[in-house]
Amino acid sequence: MIPETLLGQPFVLGHTFNGLYFAALLFFASVGLTLVFGILNLLNMAHAAFYGLGAYVAVWTLNNIGDITTSVAALLVVLVLVIPLVVFVLAAALDKSVFAPLYDIEPVYQLLATFGVILMLDDIIKYIWGGTPISVAAATNPSRQLGTVDVLGASISMYRSFVILIAVCCAVGLYLMFVKTKIGKISQAMSEDYEMVQMLGINVTRVRVLIFSLSIAIAALGGALFVPFAVATPAVTLEYVLLSFAVIVIGGLGSLKGVIVASLIIGMVRSFGIAYVPAIELAIVFALMVVVIIVKPEGLFGDQGVVE
Repeated sequence: MIPETLLGQPFVLGHTFNGLYFAALLFFASVGLTLVFGILNLLNMAHAAFYGLGAYVAVWTLNNIGDITTSVAALLVVLVLVIPLVVFVLAAALDKSVFAPLYDIEPVYQLLATFGVILMLDDIIKYIWGGTPISVAAATNPSRQLGTVDVLGASISMYRSFVILIAVCCAVGLYLMFVKTKIGKISQAMSEDYEMVQMLGINVTRVRVLIFSLSIAIAALGGALFVPFAVATPAVTLEYVLLSFAVIVIGGLGSLKGVIVASLIIGMVRSFGIAYVPAIELAIVFALMVVVIIVKPEGLFGDQGVVE
């Protein structure tokens, strides 16, 4: 028998909102992975490791910016613009030095090589910040500064609402980039026939670096937005590596629509699973993934291209 408190409107509304928040974080962690594979044919297992890197950089930055400003607007600008831009530049350098040789090898070797990148980043994070959890100080934590509002009896975090809004803007922005801009149309053409685009005289290396760096920056954005409401730990990387693969398996590798839909499904499953069956909420996610593999191995939208 489910207690009445677990069926009331505030409870359902609150967990629906939390499901959207979880979905937003999963979108940030997964969308770059599916775009890099769909456009560049690189299965980058290390993608979600940059989510963890973004989380640690955000904690360090927010904890050291207090002497300069504690303005919530400035803190949000740091999380949304500054940290992703820094990681974008880092990703561009890594693409040319570490990832460039991986584009022409078999996917199984890509997985093994990029798993090595996960281990490398994990050790770098532990060397710099240690292996214990770290959190954002209260004085520079935008989540605490923004507080909550009451909506139909449910307490809704303003900061989580902001994260959801940024995820929606990011999804819309990516869609418009692919369907309205020259670089987006070139990217779609590269996903169909990379060699033909190269033969037309287009600098595919420049486009590749841009797409790869943008994808990594979005993952770092997700990590940066994650920590004001949580703590940064080495386990964050592993958790989101596993969840991001669940997203792309369910949604379909290489599909923007698939990432959005799968993130929403998993976000809701996790939110209500934590409420009703916390002991097996993560198992439900992976059971759902297995069902999709059996019924539709290519995923829900895996056969429809990047933005169709």
